[in-house]
Amino acid sequence: MTTQKDIAEKLGVSVALVSRALSGKAEAIGVAAATVRRIHAEAERRGYIPNASARLLRGGPSRTLGVIVFDFADPFFGPFIEELHRLAHTTGHSLVLIGVEHRRVEPRDLQPLLKHGVGGAIVLGSGGDAAGLAVLASRRLPVARIGHGPLGGMALTTHVDERAGVAAVLGHLAQTHRTTVGFLGGIHPAQEERFEHFRAGLADAGLLSKPVWQVFSAETLMQAGYAACRQLLAQSRRELPAALVAGSDVVALGAMRALKEEGLSVPQDIAVTGFDDIPVAQLVAPTLTTVRQPIARMARLAFEAVTHPAAAPQPAHAVCKPALIVRESA
Repeated sequence: MTTQKDIAEKLGVSVALVSRALSGKAEAIGVAAATVRRIHAEAERRGYIPNASARLLRGGPSRTLGVIVFDFADPFFGPFIEELHRLAHTTGHSLVLIGVEHRRVEPRDLQPLLKHGVGGAIVLGSGGDAAGLAVLASRRLPVARIGHGPLGGMALTTHVDERAGVAAVLGHLAQTHRTTVGFLGGIHPAQEERFEHFRAGLADAGLLSKPVWQVFSAETLMQAGYAACRQLLAQSRRELPAALVAGSDVVALGAMRALKEEGLSVPQDIAVTGFDDIPVAQLVAPTLTTVRQPIARMARLAFEAVTHPAAAPQPAHAVCKPALIVRESA
């Protein structure tokens, strides 16, 4: 592996000068711009990679961030990880990803992050037990969360305005004269909150729902929508609602499969809406009407909160505006 000493010897300059040039501090002491360019060119030619451990030993900031994913099976998190990677790549950071079991952060889960000397961490997911994050807090490392949950000393928590998203869906169904609606969900903190907003918003939207049309399934994430819809069909076949509001896009896709198996057409026989706008929502047939979460904005807020904690917004809680995306399913 190429070191700063190798670059210095090749160019006939000091190691200290190479270090200052590669860290962006050479101009501050009057080093000629041409010399700085020569050093950067030689570093690039040799494929020089900064040594994170050496930087930490010198008291420099860590350029490595941890990402704690509550559920790798949830396709909603994929775009977030992609956006965090883009931000890290743009700013010269690296990411270390870890997962946890049953939405519970244990101190032992964080060992890979501590091993890599992370300068902060971003939690992807709502609810659960994040008490184990105290290990990071004890080291005064900034932590941000994308999802619902207590601040608990975090630099920032950010999530979508769930109430506004559900209200937009109900308003759209009312405008399209689908006045009877059901709700399908999985056992998930965000979906449970969306259901509460669903129930609270029915009267304002002029819609009717019945308890028999409101079904939650304890099946796994990918099966919850299918199982919940099968249950609803079994107990309500003679009187189905005009529309089904799903707690997530994955739930909506499972419901659409169950409806198809029963010979019901979406949206002609029954409309279906989702929440999240995962990439596949615009590829299925029919394409899914859903609520788009502002992924780029939430990822950027969380990223900036852990890379520049002193500049995090006050209060450290950012609620982001969603957008209703109307497609073919409703």
